[in-house]
Amino acid sequence: MLRSLTRTPLMASTVQKQAVRSFMTSVAVADRPRSKALGAVRTGGGSKDSLDISNLDDFQFDDSTTVGYDTMEAQREVRKYLRITKYELPKLKEFVKPFQPPTKTQILRFRTSTYLGEANHPAAPKVVLTVPTKSLPLTNPELHKFLLLVGPRYDPVKEQIKMSCEKFQDRSQNFKWLSDVLDTLINEAKKDPEQFKDVELDLRHAAKSMKPKVRFPKEWNRPVNKAVEASA
Repeated sequence: MLRSLTRTPLMASTVQKQAVRSFMTSVAVADRPRSKALGAVRTGGGSKDSLDISNLDDFQFDDSTTVGYDTMEAQREVRKYLRITKYELPKLKEFVKPFQPPTKTQILRFRTSTYLGEANHPAAPKVVLTVPTKSLPLTNPELHKFLLLVGPRYDPVKEQIKMSCEKFQDRSQNFKWLSDVLDTLINEAKKDPEQFKDVELDLRHAAKSMKPKVRFPKEWNRPVNKAVEASA
């Protein structure tokens, strides 16, 4: 009994080897005509390999070169866009709408960026909101509190608020988020604005842009000799 148990793994491995050997032999016999056909295609029916660069025939100038094919491909692409310009662009006239300037109530300006050829660009959903402070429906105390709440998003040189959002993948959600935040800030600024009238605005973020530019005084210019200019 022990001998049979000890010989069983050896017998199993021998049977497996024989089965694999017979299977490989049958595959080789069955695939022999196909291998011969592939060898005939690769070697062209002879002893030379037609895909070997050293066995290629000399160029007889009976076909275009690689540079020539590249030039023709560039011409095809140019003609493609010329056809689009001639036949497709005139169809867009049906969708033309007259320009209407924004009204006094339309004070919000949204800016987005579109990257051609990249539909899923990571910066495409970003939306930037700018609004002039003079257009906000706020009194002077309310505007002062509003600017305190906004903080460094206020530009004192351009007198406008600038905010951006890229939290969501959908651009419309970023539009809505900015609009809601602006409404919340305006409503909060209208609550007891007199309590913050003594608080000064922190404009250190705009100190560089508010710094006056030093210009060379005209009185310090070197006097010009008119006689020398006339002779020149």
